[in-house]
Amino acid sequence: MHIPVLLNKVLEILNPKKNENFIDATFGEGNVSLEIIKLTYPRGRVLAFEWDPDLYQLGQQKIKTMKAEKRIKLVNKNFKEIEKVVKKEKFFQIKGVVFDLGISSWHYEKSGKGFSFKDEKSLDMRINFREIKTTAREIINNLSYHQLVSIFKVYGEEREAEKIAQAIIQRRKIKKITSAKELADLVKQVKGKKEKIHPATKVFMALRIFINQELENLEKGLLGAYNVLESEGKLVVISFHGLENIVIKKVFKKLKEEKGAEIITKKTIKPSREEILENPKSRSATLRSLKKP
Repeated sequence: MHIPVLLNKVLEILNPKKNENFIDATFGEGNVSLEIIKLTYPRGRVLAFEWDPDLYQLGQQKIKTMKAEKRIKLVNKNFKEIEKVVKKEKFFQIKGVVFDLGISSWHYEKSGKGFSFKDEKSLDMRINFREIKTTAREIINNLSYHQLVSIFKVYGEEREAEKIAQAIIQRRKIKKITSAKELADLVKQVKGKKEKIHPATKVFMALRIFINQELENLEKGLLGAYNVLESEGKLVVISFHGLENIVIKKVFKKLKEEKGAEIITKKTIKPSREEILENPKSRSATLRSLKKP
């Protein structure tokens, strides 16, 4: 089960009230949306985005089970299309937008798409297979040494990118790398040292970000989210790694300088020690927020 990170802080900043409307840009397993509709009862609504087609179907079932169809509108779109979807759905008077970035626990535990180091069947990593054509398997088995090094360095900040790329080239001469476990084990073998996180974490992150164009989509999504907010509306973003943080800081600076946005979080908010103990995946989370004038 996915535990939303910094949920209390998100709700404290957004401060949802009776009959207000919000956007959940990253529905996932729906916990944030469901909390918001409790606080905006009886007529407050949430427009929610879920880009993964499988998770979208599960989300629709969950909304139906919770009898929340009238108050949560879930769309199978990437948040980069936020302005277009808001217009199409005629969803206005938006008091706040929340982004909880990265992928959900479901992706690691149940999707079977090769996000987990233990997955012995897949090396896919496409969040939306309908829109993204290139898989991680194709990248690992077909790209040149220099291309692999570039992906691992630029999108994963992996210091041992050259050694890892060389090992991949050598391995695929013998046989293709076909599963996430195979790739993870190879990277672990190359790095050959114990780390706090799995040795293949940065390589997997790099592939996922590159394949799904996460950084480009994030910039578009944040700018679009700001544009659809009404005056005094708030934008809340939870990120999990340095590359996301760079994009968020750049966009927030631009909105402050060009649009007069007010940065609410002068200091970024991190999870408490208690929350990290309860949910270790929250340890790298960082929350930033701003308000539209």
